[in-house]
Amino acid sequence: MAASVWLGGYTPDMDGVGEGILHASVEADGMLTEVKLAAATPSPSFVAQHPSLPVLYAVGEKDATFRAFSIGTGGALAPLGEPVAAGEAACHIAIDPDGRFAVVACWGSGEVLVYALDAQTGAISGRTDASAALDPYAGVPETEMVAPRPDYAPRVSRAHYTQFLADGRVLTIDLGFDLARVWRFDAASGALELDYQVVFPYGVGPRHVAAASDGRLYVICEYAVSVFVLAPGADGRYAIAGSSPLRSVPREAGEYAAHLSLSDDETLLYATVRRSNVVAVLAVGAPGAGEAPRPVASVPSGADWPRHHFVQGSRLYVANQLGGEVTVFALGADGVPGEIVQRVPAGSPTAVVPAFL
Repeated sequence: MAASVWLGGYTPDMDGVGEGILHASVEADGMLTEVKLAAATPSPSFVAQHPSLPVLYAVGEKDATFRAFSIGTGGALAPLGEPVAAGEAACHIAIDPDGRFAVVACWGSGEVLVYALDAQTGAISGRTDASAALDPYAGVPETEMVAPRPDYAPRVSRAHYTQFLADGRVLTIDLGFDLARVWRFDAASGALELDYQVVFPYGVGPRHVAAASDGRLYVICEYAVSVFVLAPGADGRYAIAGSSPLRSVPREAGEYAAHLSLSDDETLLYATVRRSNVVAVLAVGAPGAGEAPRPVASVPSGADWPRHHFVQGSRLYVANQLGGEVTVFALGADGVPGEIVQRVPAGSPTAVVPAFL
């Protein structure tokens, strides 16, 4: 159980009111206390901690940087080396389980970047670039396809998420090209070699992933406001096994899905939806069955523009970017978010990530 959390957010360069990375303690009852500025840094919209060293990494979304910080007493952060260049609108980080490499997804430029990390200090020590994505729908007339957001043009690559898989490969999501790309990962050099890709229906906009222990991957789609299930076949390759809207009501114009996570027992999915400002709850199928999730509840997020969130024990923590606070929900016996038990002021929060101190 994480005893503390990191909060990323937007600073004035991204029209936010935050100051940088925040750190907060998590009490035994799940309440957040001692919320304080850990490091002043421009628009750290996502952060990730090294698996074994006291080092935190952050993207600078506006200034296109990747940064490392040494973690000190009480979560205080000090720069570990200078910021290094990333792609335009860098937005997500994954650290490999051995702590030797970080993979960064860049929403603005579509780039997937691999950074070498010093084995002793965790400092950023090098970079290699993965091959660019190609639009699988290039040349296909849009009149032949149904797009949830047909006004979104032109189609460009928008890498938005990356994850190290249990089998040692790396998964990246391209929101702009409706792709999940699976890469072979060289654990010695950090090189990524494309293995294969999964093509989603045109225009759904896959964004983030929740991975189940049985190997299934749940992919939230920003534009379609839906979730797709990727299930591994006998050969280990993923394929779409089902899909579902996030709620039982029709999608509202102008709303966008953001993030999803699994309940501790992996029977429920929690998904945040911006503009309609709700947390959608879906029941998942039996492990290994590959059924589509089923909407069971929709709960107001308590503040404006809910984005990233995570579940721990009987609490759900939701970062509400435009509302300027993290709402902490008590989960009922059925796992559905109930009462908001705490509202934590935070400047334009975009991510709430468990810490390991």
